[in-house]
Amino acid sequence: MSAQPPVIQIVGYADSGKTTLLCALVRHLTSLGMTVATLKHHGHPPEGEADNAALDLPDKDTWLHLAAGAVGTGASSSALSAVWTPGEASLEGLAARLPPADLILAEGFKRASYAKWVLLREPRDIVLLDTLSNVIGVSACFPFSHPSLPVLDRDEVERIAAMAIAAVRR
Repeated sequence: MSAQPPVIQIVGYADSGKTTLLCALVRHLTSLGMTVATLKHHGHPPEGEADNAALDLPDKDTWLHLAAGAVGTGASSSALSAVWTPGEASLEGLAARLPPADLILAEGFKRASYAKWVLLREPRDIVLLDTLSNVIGVSACFPFSHPSLPVLDRDEVERIAAMAIAAVRR
């Protein structure tokens, strides 16, 4: 078995644009000839829904990842994992089951220790930066600057991709 490819996490609270940015990164990186796999963590079910993640259904996150060009995808929630094991699978456990890839983009899994690009939807989300490890950059939906982290508009996909790739190659 070959070594796990580098992992870049896209993290933020609900509706911060994680799936949109991840899919844009998949499209951009695959256009450069890279193979990209993706993982999704379903942390909390939407209000009123059972904790059974809707996996690989049209217009759901994992389906969108594949439609964007990912060579494979996996997902995990507290009740179900895409690899069909009981309970919640770790990012590493899911990654080991993906097809070979140059890179894995992971949506969520905030507690994992990989390089993270953080999305901030509103000013109260800034506290997220104090709780995460290995943050390499930030995109905010409001005016924001940080003393030590690069802050880019989330539409600057090429620059985010370049910074993320550089961070995992160090």
